[in-house]
Amino acid sequence: MVTEEELAQMTPEELAEFQKQNCVFCQIASGKIPSKEVYSDEESIAVLDINPAAKGHMLLMPKGHYSVMPQLPEHLAEHMFMVTKGLSQAALKALQCKGTTIFVANGVAAGQKAPHFMIHIIPRNDGDGISMTIPSREFSKKDVEAVGAVLKKVLWRKKAVEAEVVKDEKTTAAAGIKKGKSKKAAKISGKNRKQESKKTGKKSFDLDAISDMLGK
Repeated sequence: MVTEEELAQMTPEELAEFQKQNCVFCQIASGKIPSKEVYSDEESIAVLDINPAAKGHMLLMPKGHYSVMPQLPEHLAEHMFMVTKGLSQAALKALQCKGTTIFVANGVAAGQKAPHFMIHIIPRNDGDGISMTIPSREFSKKDVEAVGAVLKKVLWRKKAVEAEVVKDEKTTAAAGIKKGKSKKAAKISGKNRKQESKKTGKKSFDLDAISDMLGK
C-alpha cells in the first residue's frame, strides 16, 4: 500500500499513472472490468450505469484519466459533448422517453463520487420520480454585482492570454514564411488539421446500433 509520504514524493507523471492504475473507471474503459458498453471511439466510452436512476442511464467518460472537467484538453471536451448529443438522441429514439437530463458532478463538493470525469445521460419521463430540483435563493444586489465582476475579470484575463498566444503563433508563422518555409509550414498545417479532425471525433453516430443496445 502506498503511503501519503510516497504519494507526496511522486512526480506529476508518476502520480497520474498511479491514479490511472487505481481508477475503476479507467479499468472499465480499458476492458479490464466488464461493463454494458453502448458506445466507444478512440477517446471516449459510454456504458450503462450499474445503479441507474432510470432505464438507459448512461455514463460517458474519457478513456484517458482526467479527474475533473478543467483537466480535459479542449478538443476532448468538445468531442465528449458532441458524443453526449448523439447518446441523448439515441435514448430518445430507443426508449421513447420524453427528454434527457444531462449533468456533470464536477468535484466532491458537487457530489462527484469517483475521481474520473464523466457525463451522465439520464432518460426522463413525466412522473418518473427523479429529483433534479435546483433551489432558488436570493442574494443582495451588491453580492450579485461583486460575483459578476470577479467572473468577468477572470474570463477576460483568460481571453486576453488566448489572444496573445494566437498573435504569437501568427507572428511565428509569418516569420517562417519569410524564411522560405512556406511549403513546410503548409504541410505541417495540413497534418495538424487532419490530426485535429481525428481528435474531435467528428463522425456520424450509428443511432440505430446504440438504440438497439439501449432497448435490450
